[in-house]
Amino acid sequence: MQDFTRPSGRLRALPWGARVVYSIFLAFTLLGMVLTVVLTDNMVGLDMSGVTTYYEGETSSVEDLKGYGGPDLLLPPDAEKLAAFEPMPHRKLLEITHFHLFSMPVYLLILSHIFMLSRARTASKGVWIGLGSIGTALHIAAPWLAATGSAGSVAVYALSGAGLMVSYGIMSAVPLWEMWRP
Repeated sequence: MQDFTRPSGRLRALPWGARVVYSIFLAFTLLGMVLTVVLTDNMVGLDMSGVTTYYEGETSSVEDLKGYGGPDLLLPPDAEKLAAFEPMPHRKLLEITHFHLFSMPVYLLILSHIFMLSRARTASKGVWIGLGSIGTALHIAAPWLAATGSAGSVAVYALSGAGLMVSYGIMSAVPLWEMWRP
């Protein structure tokens, strides 16, 4: 902890081994962010159009399915609605939240510590770490808001993801640049 009470901008002066370890962590962070974009596109679309369907589920009437071709379905007479997309089970939301509550703050802590060693101004450090903290909290809440159909849940989902991408990206790229710049 003494390292954080000294003046900032010492990343380049760290021993070579420490710079390598920090760089590997930061590179995996940036790679994880790229994968997050791919996963988001696959789950809900980059335009967030599938957020409510993914979490709340969606039903279609039997009539909606006619005209798609294929054999006629023999359905019970009371089958007016079919689940086209099942709502996310409560248990799965709990598991996702549990995992994120333990992993995301630790990730934020590590990124913040490395970023605090950079030459960035103190106010700038506060802004990026603050944005990362808010983004982390909103990202943990977003699936619950979407699952309950809360107004603005799509906006929260999008804002939390964008806030994380920008803040985690800055807190990863700045230290990498400082450690390895020519």
